[in-house]
Amino acid sequence: MSPKEPDSDRRTTVVPPNGDGMRLDKFLAEYFPIYSRRQLAGVVKAGHVRVNGIRARPGQLMQAGDRLEIPIWSRVLPAMEKERAATRGVGKMQSEVIELYRDDDLLILSKPSGLAVHGGAGLGTMQTLIDLLREDILDGFGLVHRIDKDTTGAIALVKGDDLRKEMVERFGDPDGGIEKTYSAIVSGIPDPVEGVIETRLAPPGHGTRARVDEVHGKPARTRYKTVETFVRAARVELQLDTGRTHQIRVHLASIGTPLLVDPTYAGRKGWRIPDPRGQRNAYLKRTPLHARRLVMPHPRTGETVTVDAPVPDDMKYALEVLRIVTARGRKRGGLPPEGLPHWDRVDDTEEDA
Repeated sequence: MSPKEPDSDRRTTVVPPNGDGMRLDKFLAEYFPIYSRRQLAGVVKAGHVRVNGIRARPGQLMQAGDRLEIPIWSRVLPAMEKERAATRGVGKMQSEVIELYRDDDLLILSKPSGLAVHGGAGLGTMQTLIDLLREDILDGFGLVHRIDKDTTGAIALVKGDDLRKEMVERFGDPDGGIEKTYSAIVSGIPDPVEGVIETRLAPPGHGTRARVDEVHGKPARTRYKTVETFVRAARVELQLDTGRTHQIRVHLASIGTPLLVDPTYAGRKGWRIPDPRGQRNAYLKRTPLHARRLVMPHPRTGETVTVDAPVPDDMKYALEVLRIVTARGRKRGGLPPEGLPHWDRVDDTEEDA
């Protein structure tokens, strides 16, 4: 049954001719652009929208002349967000978003792990960074690049369509003046310990992973440097000259040193090692990848803006325990097995086959 609402909280409209054949969620998003399609679809799923007196579905097709009953969005959406926050611990997540830089045109934040940048397939009603920044988004700020849900660290937003479009292009240009430095904990020690990984990457399809494809892929370039070594593990710093999907994860796996935890490219969903001091175990349950530093030109003035995002606690403690284990000469203790296989590559021979 649909939620009961007083008549004063509902409005009735008729679908115009140009809405004929359109999905309901798309129709609502076009007529109420201040809200995202995901938000509006959530309201429909919750039973707050009716078509011709019947509870609606987000994907149902509209017909010209359909009678559409909708709630007052400014009332129902905040109530739903509050309820969802209570069940998902959103307040805690919001407190973990750190503001690194802000002025009238540029906002740079440090994103925690487990927080998707925006909605997408498989996320359902999960809270996203865009949700948490709703007031800034309504004020005109928009993302100019992305990082993975479990990756932590610096992410930038720019205000105004023209400035944002220009900055998006600069982030996608190897000569755009953008410097992105990442810290990672990898399985094994890179050989050589410093270098450049240049391949062509094919993006992941639906439910698949990105892959090296020297025939059809797009150019991808990652510079890396091993800054600390442990027993069969290392801390590596990386700089991206391009920004392909999963580029760092794919490139590290392609040289035999995947991230210490990466269910997609290393087949490892978690990592645990006892603290030799008898304290709690060091435990990682997400990809240990952190966008540590972002250097970019200011979108309006062109002056260089540099921000550093603090290393998250889980990576910090894992590194601390790895240092102790290595210093004491331990050979095991939860570290990855030696000889992790290289993941699959696509080359000319395989392509021809």
